[in-house]
Amino acid sequence: MIFITLKEIRETCGDTFYKRGKAYYEAGRVHNLECNEIGNCYTAEVKGSKSYKVRIEFDEEAFIVDSDCACPAFKDYGSCKHEAATLIAISRLGQKDSVKDKPQHLEQTTSFDLDLMLDSILKKQTAQGKPAAGQAYKPAEQLISSFSESNTGPAHDSSSLFGDAEQLQFEFILKTGISHRTAAFSLEMRVGVKRLYVVSKINRFLEHVEQHLPYYFTSHFTFDPKKQQINPADLAFLNALILIKNTEKVYRTSAYGYYDYAGTTDGRAIAVPPLGWEKLKPLLSEVNVVLGSFGQPGTRAELINEAPPFSFSIGKGGPKDYVLSASGIEKCNVFPEYSSMIVEGKIYSQDPAALHRIEQLQQTLSASKGLAISSQQIEPFIQRVVPALRELGAVKVDKTVQERIIQPELQCKIYLDYTEGKLLTTLEFHYGDIVIDPLSSHQDYAKNGEIILVRNVQKEDEIIGMLDRSSMNREGRQWVSASELGMYEALHEFVPSLEEYADIYLTAAAQNLIMKRQASPKVRADLNEGLDWLHISFEMEGLDEKETTRVMQAIVEKKKYIRLRSGAFLSLQTEGFHEFRTMADRLNLGKKDLKAPSIQLPSVHALQLPERRTSTKAMKWGKSLRLFLDQLKEPENMDFELPGQMKDILRDYQVKGFQWMKTLSRFRFGGILADDMGLGKTIQSIAYICSELEENPEKTKILIICPASLTYNWANEFASFAPEVKILVAAGQKEERSELLDGIDNEEAQVIITSYPLLRRDIDLYSGKSFHTLILDEAQAVKNAASQTAQAVKSIKAARKFALTGTPIENSIDELESIIGTVSPLLFSGRQSFRQLPADRISSIVAPFILRRLKKDVLEELPDRIETVQRTELLLEQKQLYLAYLSKLREDTEQDLQGEGFQKSRMKILAGITRLRQLCCHPSLFVENYTGGSGKLDQLLELVEGCRASGKRMLVFSQFSSMLQLIRESLTASGIIPFYLDGSTPAGERVELCRRFNEGEGEVFLISLKAGGTGLNLTGADTVILYDLWWNPAVEEQAVGRAHRMGQRHVVQVIRMITEGTIEEKILELQQRKKNLIEEIIESGENKASRLSEEDIRELLKM
Repeated sequence: MIFITLKEIRETCGDTFYKRGKAYYEAGRVHNLECNEIGNCYTAEVKGSKSYKVRIEFDEEAFIVDSDCACPAFKDYGSCKHEAATLIAISRLGQKDSVKDKPQHLEQTTSFDLDLMLDSILKKQTAQGKPAAGQAYKPAEQLISSFSESNTGPAHDSSSLFGDAEQLQFEFILKTGISHRTAAFSLEMRVGVKRLYVVSKINRFLEHVEQHLPYYFTSHFTFDPKKQQINPADLAFLNALILIKNTEKVYRTSAYGYYDYAGTTDGRAIAVPPLGWEKLKPLLSEVNVVLGSFGQPGTRAELINEAPPFSFSIGKGGPKDYVLSASGIEKCNVFPEYSSMIVEGKIYSQDPAALHRIEQLQQTLSASKGLAISSQQIEPFIQRVVPALRELGAVKVDKTVQERIIQPELQCKIYLDYTEGKLLTTLEFHYGDIVIDPLSSHQDYAKNGEIILVRNVQKEDEIIGMLDRSSMNREGRQWVSASELGMYEALHEFVPSLEEYADIYLTAAAQNLIMKRQASPKVRADLNEGLDWLHISFEMEGLDEKETTRVMQAIVEKKKYIRLRSGAFLSLQTEGFHEFRTMADRLNLGKKDLKAPSIQLPSVHALQLPERRTSTKAMKWGKSLRLFLDQLKEPENMDFELPGQMKDILRDYQVKGFQWMKTLSRFRFGGILADDMGLGKTIQSIAYICSELEENPEKTKILIICPASLTYNWANEFASFAPEVKILVAAGQKEERSELLDGIDNEEAQVIITSYPLLRRDIDLYSGKSFHTLILDEAQAVKNAASQTAQAVKSIKAARKFALTGTPIENSIDELESIIGTVSPLLFSGRQSFRQLPADRISSIVAPFILRRLKKDVLEELPDRIETVQRTELLLEQKQLYLAYLSKLREDTEQDLQGEGFQKSRMKILAGITRLRQLCCHPSLFVENYTGGSGKLDQLLELVEGCRASGKRMLVFSQFSSMLQLIRESLTASGIIPFYLDGSTPAGERVELCRRFNEGEGEVFLISLKAGGTGLNLTGADTVILYDLWWNPAVEEQAVGRAHRMGQRHVVQVIRMITEGTIEEKILELQQRKKNLIEEIIESGENKASRLSEEDIRELLKM
């Protein structure tokens, strides 16, 4: 018994045939339904306007393998309403019979469904309890069978497995039809061994081929890939059809519906889309493909790569007309979507444009044997149509017509005139003595049809198109420019581009719009005798000062031209003008700055001029300027004598730093000494100060400003390396400092040392005082230009200013602008202009004023540094607190971001994140009455014990002073008495602690990251432990630099302690993104990094 659902019938026959078939069945028109003995073949008689016999054959899985009906619809579409009615009758038979033997999975699908099968097994086990012994293994047997047979993939030839396999024969029938009002291809096929059988369900058959499954045709023939073989050419063709089938399936289940013209979903024909045709076309010559339909002798399809057999002739039709005749084109079937046409059984490939012309010719010539052409039409017909016809076939022109054809060479002429404030352009085409005005509708050169002029239409159209696309407008029989810009573009840009196409003629009035001789500008630049000022002048031959100034202003306004008082246009696009424009951009000059042909700027701007090696002859460089630039760009070539006491102390790279400072000082410039931590910025500065004092010992006063913790450190350094220099530390009470500063002009003190906090309080005491040089140590203190510290420092009067910092940029490039603006305020005109400059431009401007060397580049003998990350876990009670606080912080942060926004919520969010970091360190930092422990503290104590056992001496940094106190208490309880330094440690005591530690006293030094991360020399340590991480790696690098610096004799171990699965891991990732910021801006000029952004916050909290 066959079980088939109504859904399957609808899919097989299509909606239209299914609805009509259902109506026939319900009207009782299906009679004599019979089934053969095997139970797989049904016959019936269906009565409509006539009585039709229907036969339907199924395979063992209830798939239709063959069907037939004598009606015309079945012959055309491969299905019909009679077949649908019979199938519905067969389905009703299945419902009337016993349902208990019916396979349950056939209700929904005839394909293997693992989930459905397993679900069925579970249901049976639940309903029946333990299955019978034989039944228990039946599902597994089904799985084995199904998996064995569903080896889907491209069809393959199994002849290698069966040497005596039968050879299959295929015939592919290429049919044509109409789909969506467009000619389309479809394919049918027959297959067999000794005789060929019609494939009535082509998609079903291709599925079996693809899955290597047998396919039943009749009792006389079954396709069986295990017993038969397919030759390689047929196999390739079948694989191409399988690809088309699978693509069709995708489109049918989508919204595109492109394949609607295929008829039924599984009839005899498979629709061949244009892309599928491209796959099949190369295979046509290797397989048996015929053109035609069943029951008729087919013509073997042949792909031809030659010109089609068309011919055309043009002859005299009557006294005043002509006629076009064509041969062969009427036998052509055109398929534009397939880039093909069929002529007398042969398939020709043609491009779509040619096929479109053929269709036009067919439509035009279908009504008559020839196409009549008037004497007025013959000329454009020969010019435009005949060349295209020659691409389709041979064209024969009658002798009487040929005698009238002339084809002289085209000569184009363009005339320009200037009148009434407009530039007028006229175009003429000359063919020998024949002159043609292309914008005139009347042409009378044909002499009543006696001549046929073949014009160069392509070149004519090209030139007219160029004129139409220009800034000129068509007016009557001319092109007109009325605006200044339009006239300039026509004369200086457009007309010159036409010179290779046409002869150009200008009237005297038009010639006056062009300068008789394009003047070449000259730019001169030099320094004055005192090297204080840069002078730049601009000259142009033939122009007075007033007009020269107008030209300069036009250049900086980025104008393409300027119209002179004479009315002539001066192009500003030449090389000389371009050079002045580049220079003006670099110097940030505007129209208001150019009030005369010469300008004067501070000499520092000379470094912003274009490179001399790239400048043209239009730029003249004065001798003083050349020498000035050479000395600044190569300061190591300057010969400055080292102070006697420093000659045996400074290393080579430090000597270069001294030369650099002296060179800038000579020209009264300042700069940033940005050497890596530990490379001796202090000793280089002391060498410079000593040199300046030797040159002018009486009048030279040096002011050094540094962090409070380093004031006495500077005094000690002078005592060690330059004890002869008279030092004054401006410290003590306010009255005491006031008395010291009031008398510095009369005092013998040469160097005054103060701190940033004291400077802010004493700024009134420095008013009216001038210094030879200002040294800013740890100059990141002025990185915020709006801060009181930065404002106070900028108010100090000094001829030269130098900043010392290993981190000129920590978070933002604005920090660099603030520091460079302090030491060299004339370099940039303001923060706004600085921000508008690209990073590479900033890099080139500041390069002479920043000197930066890294340890790895200059100190080959410096011991290695080994960095490791030590991970620890939260204790249970610690973890519970952390997760609870994290959840609350995420919720609050999301509300704050949506409510108040990022900027207003920033500090609150950062405070919350700090709490998370404190929980990682030790919850008691902010959780009152916490009695539990800390996984990180426990690990630190173990780490310290291990280092002590190995003879290591340690610096332990934390940003939380309260955490350092906990560590000190824990170490003391273990019998270890550490050194301790935080923000409350007096400056003098700091120096003493460092001295004692470096001399070997103590094993552990606890240091606040912010208070002790700069300026200290602690080379007595060989291990640096960063208990908690800071946002910016540059701050940590400063801390590590306390031990890994000049004087260190051991390998330095750097250990970062990270709590696993917490925000500390995210901070480590954030550090990696900021790590190379300094090198990017200062050394390679790449983009800047920013402070913590909203995206950073979300990533840290994983929101």
